[in-house]
Amino acid sequence: MPFKTDKISYGFPHQDYPKELVKETLQGLTETLGLEREPVAITFLYDEADFEAYPAPVPDSKIPYCVMVKQAATKGVARKTLLEHHACDGGTTALGLEPSTHEIDSGKTYFSYNLYSSVSTAHRHLDGIKRLCDGPFFVHGVAIVPLSQCERTPDVVIMVVNAWQSMRLVQGYAYHTGKKPQIDMGAMQAMCSEVTASPYYSGELNISVMCPSTRMLCKWTENDMLAGIPYELFDMIASGVQATVMDY
Repeated sequence: MPFKTDKISYGFPHQDYPKELVKETLQGLTETLGLEREPVAITFLYDEADFEAYPAPVPDSKIPYCVMVKQAATKGVARKTLLEHHACDGGTTALGLEPSTHEIDSGKTYFSYNLYSSVSTAHRHLDGIKRLCDGPFFVHGVAIVPLSQCERTPDVVIMVVNAWQSMRLVQGYAYHTGKKPQIDMGAMQAMCSEVTASPYYSGELNISVMCPSTRMLCKWTENDMLAGIPYELFDMIASGVQATVMDY
């Protein structure tokens, strides 16, 4: 870590969150892709002061994280949340709100869902799940807010999309980078890990076919998919989508 003093500056001051520019980008992307659900801004709140300062209400009951994302995308519901507001331990560990447990990390919890042939295969799959609880710190809270209502720089933008819209996002990404996105997908912990923790850690676009839990809890259609975009790539991908509009 660089030596810090008021007499030394290492870079330009951080710019304010460009809310109006984001709204303009959001409108263009919505029209170009024909989005039916609004993209959702996810912001990690690292301490109590951060949480108290964030301009959003808290839930009055426990709700699974993926349900909160759906309500933000379809009903315009904005929330800031603590551990006590979440109803799924897969979500709370992936989001870094609490430590994992021996039962989870051994694979026994995953195995109990009857989705793996053995505890060892369940453990191997779990070992590939991106979780903030495995990092060097935990977060104090998480804000889940429709992107049009977001007041400060988010960490990740989640989009509910169909297969064609997913293709167009990948095109938008490749237009500027020339790279294929390294997709992190396993049909498990889709909302909390695959399109939240994974893009947060990788800094790259991720696409998910969802998982059994979020499909059951949120009653998504069989054609729905998810995309997770680090906020710093959102404008780039949106402009790439605009640049690759097809006329057929």
